[in-house]
Amino acid sequence: MEELKSNSVSDRDYHPLYAPASAGDIDAQIELGLKYRDGDGVEQDGNKAVEWLTKAANQGSTQAKFNLGYMYKDGDGVPLNYSKAIEWFTLAADEGDMNSLVWIGILHQRGHGFTQAFSKAAECYSVAASKGDSYGQYNLGTLYRDGKGVPRDSHKALGLFTLSAEQGNELALEALGELYIAQRDYEKGKEYLRQAGEKGKQSALETLKKIEAVQEKHRIEDSIKKITCPFCGKQSVWKAKFCHGCTARITYEPIREYEWIGIGLGIIFAVVGIAIDPNHIGMVLFYAFIIWCLSIILGKLFGKQRAMFSRN
Repeated sequence: MEELKSNSVSDRDYHPLYAPASAGDIDAQIELGLKYRDGDGVEQDGNKAVEWLTKAANQGSTQAKFNLGYMYKDGDGVPLNYSKAIEWFTLAADEGDMNSLVWIGILHQRGHGFTQAFSKAAECYSVAASKGDSYGQYNLGTLYRDGKGVPRDSHKALGLFTLSAEQGNELALEALGELYIAQRDYEKGKEYLRQAGEKGKQSALETLKKIEAVQEKHRIEDSIKKITCPFCGKQSVWKAKFCHGCTARITYEPIREYEWIGIGLGIIFAVVGIAIDPNHIGMVLFYAFIIWCLSIILGKLFGKQRAMFSRN
């Protein structure tokens, strides 16, 4: 598929992998090609990376074909070329490489080298997912979640994300977390986001922090006593002087429940006391008065208040 340029003599001294790679060792060819691609122990050189990977690919290496496709789809050390990327990915996918099949699906989905077609992407992802590929499962799950190329189905999306997450796929873990959060299962959602963060997914940690900040805000707000305005229905914080919605004036007065209890107890004590000892009415009434006074003191210390709204 590629015209190969012969290695310069200086390559012989460039890296110890040169000798076995030149002798046809496929693993050495792939390793040397990747080192040239990444500049790992050698001077980075995309052309030499392609040269050695192509030698391995021409000997039947599926891995080399995938790596060539990956280089061309990103323009990694070589000119960006979706046609060549698709060609190499297709050869590898035909040999059973699910990574390559998933990337063909991604190129269909993005419209890179193909006319954008979510249904074609779904076909590729579906095959890869059925083979247990975690990225195929995740990508197919996103299509079901968003209803692109397939009918929207959150249940299928959840199932596919779960299968992918069980293999440790950080993208699926994050997607599961977001899906559970959307379903208001906050604890399960936060746990999946935390797991994604532990695998290096920074965006999952940022989402987790935002959710926890909102939850803390709501917790604080819920702990603050609120009163509802009878005029506009809006809530104001306890002890506010004016309604936050319609500016009605708010005053506070004691409910006087303890005073009424004291009056009741005082009357009962007086009636019973007089019935038992009618000769000491004065003393009985004095004790009844003491009970009422105590109720007033308790009301001042522990009595509740109620908010009264009035129009200005």
